[in-house]
Amino acid sequence: MKKKPQRSKEKLLIVGNGMVSQRLCSKLVEYGALETYDLTVVGEEPEAAYDRVHLTDYFQSGDLSTIRLNSRDWYQKNRIELILNERVASIDTSSQIALAAQGQSLPYDKLILCTGSSAFVPPIPGIELEGVFVYRTTKDVDAIKAYSRNAKRAVILGGGLLGLEAANALQEQGLDTHVLERANGLMPRQLNEEGSSVLENQLRERGLKLHIRQGLEKIERYENQLLLHLADGSTMRTDVLVLSVGIRPRDELARSANLNVGVRGGIQTSDELQTSSPQIYAIGECALHRGQIYGFIAPGYQMADALAKSLTGTPTPYEGSDLSCRLKLLGVEVSAFGDYLGEGKTLVFKSIDAYRMVILRRDRLIGGTVVGAWENTHQLQLAIQENQFLTPSEQNAFVSTGEIPISDALSDWPANAIVCNCTQTTKGKLVSCIERGCRTIDSLSAETGAGTICGSCRPILGQLVGADAAEAAYKPKGRKLLWGSAILATLICAAYFLAKPFPVPDTVQDTYYSITKLWTDSLYKQISGYTMASLSLIALGLSARKRLKPVRFGNFGYWRAVHAILGLGCLTALIAHTGLNFGDNLNRLLMLCFIALNALGGIAGASLAMEDRLNGPISRRIRTLLTRAHILFFWPYPILLGFHIFKVYYY
Repeated sequence: MKKKPQRSKEKLLIVGNGMVSQRLCSKLVEYGALETYDLTVVGEEPEAAYDRVHLTDYFQSGDLSTIRLNSRDWYQKNRIELILNERVASIDTSSQIALAAQGQSLPYDKLILCTGSSAFVPPIPGIELEGVFVYRTTKDVDAIKAYSRNAKRAVILGGGLLGLEAANALQEQGLDTHVLERANGLMPRQLNEEGSSVLENQLRERGLKLHIRQGLEKIERYENQLLLHLADGSTMRTDVLVLSVGIRPRDELARSANLNVGVRGGIQTSDELQTSSPQIYAIGECALHRGQIYGFIAPGYQMADALAKSLTGTPTPYEGSDLSCRLKLLGVEVSAFGDYLGEGKTLVFKSIDAYRMVILRRDRLIGGTVVGAWENTHQLQLAIQENQFLTPSEQNAFVSTGEIPISDALSDWPANAIVCNCTQTTKGKLVSCIERGCRTIDSLSAETGAGTICGSCRPILGQLVGADAAEAAYKPKGRKLLWGSAILATLICAAYFLAKPFPVPDTVQDTYYSITKLWTDSLYKQISGYTMASLSLIALGLSARKRLKPVRFGNFGYWRAVHAILGLGCLTALIAHTGLNFGDNLNRLLMLCFIALNALGGIAGASLAMEDRLNGPISRRIRTLLTRAHILFFWPYPILLGFHIFKVYYY
């Protein structure tokens, strides 16, 4: 057997040239992979990768440049061989050669399947008739537009995301547009019946005809139209029928190569995104990872990012994605965050034009759904990401008003807050770009990809690069908070565990006699004691800023600074009140509680500063744990303080 010729670079072959493939190519270029690999990309369509999410824009304009992601010149400039209008017909895993339909042999060292998905065509009698289309590619759009030039009515089969996008496109062409959905409501994968009903009302107001719980049984040709036989026995005529009843992973190439696939389709992958053939990987809608096929672009981008890092020397397992999404359908916003299909306590606010539902587990936000415009939608996503706790009163307030106590200032968001859900771009990354010179929304989008998919995050990008970009941009908590909090916590601990009570002067002639009157004179002790108690209660009252909407004025960072100053004032009053003589029994227990309360507050402040540097879920958990402990030690404090005051006055 002849040996393979030695190559200076490994041969990397990508099958598919959709959005996920283009993302992978961009990341490989960014990470310098072209110094290690000779990269070839094969795509079935005649055009280079385009933004399938904005297919409706192409429907309206007919200009492919409005949705094109990268031109052919980009691939050539970055030394990527791009083969278009070609299909890979088979893969020989033993010889590591892929064979194109037109006969070209494509050897590989590593092969990545980005074959995506195809529109599911249900086995309905008459489905093959002229006038029936799917809505998936620019070719489909061109065919629908050409056929419907003289049409008056269109019917969309399927009320999911793509179906409603297609309905929007056809309605804007002036057609009388109807949507048939067999399920109990629109977007059944994301919305329950209540949420769907709000969406339905708003879409009907926009002129869309909706037929819920209505299936299609048979299609016939009637004169120059299609005659649709519906599940309830009625019929409907239409000029155009567009199918949008789901997708199927493109796994036929993997099947022919004897790669492992799921029972319901999809190429099985490991956390390293490898298939059952170690040199072949799969990402995007064709991949089955931990039993899940993702139908949104964000998980595909996350897979591409992880694989690009792994291929360039930084092993990065893909651990799955949540199903969060934020969409705008015919001008109506629909968002779903976190575990929005999970089990837990469900709270619902509903009005004529708004639906908001959150799911709590142990009184912490784990998921939520929003239908209709809401200025706090992004902040809700952040609150769910942070597993924010809601008190019973806050839960009742949400049910009656639809509002929850969330950070209403962009400057309060941590660096790891997700701004662009589609590309998983964090606020910290955006701010870093601003500091490097990005001063417009477009420049931020070009640098990070944020705002280039659904566009719902563009208002947040606008805030970040507002008229006063330096003020709008988020500033990390900084060294001052970090060192100040850490030093304060250290001093508090040292004061209790190391310091000794101030000595009592022998005579009034001692130089520090006048100072000791602070903790020996009854009047001064009352002043310092009540000062300390008052400052503690004021510090507690600051928490109302988070929980009561009428007092949510001012920047939260300033309120946090005031809280820290009050804590320092309490410690000063403590020294003046006790002279570091903490007494015995209940007095010592009171001081222990008070010292722990302030020490934990200082450490929590330090962890808050470090959160922006560590920028991960572990740092958030540490900060959350410390904050809870800080709050926990406050509960016995008023009781112990009450006993202390009672004892002083009673005895």
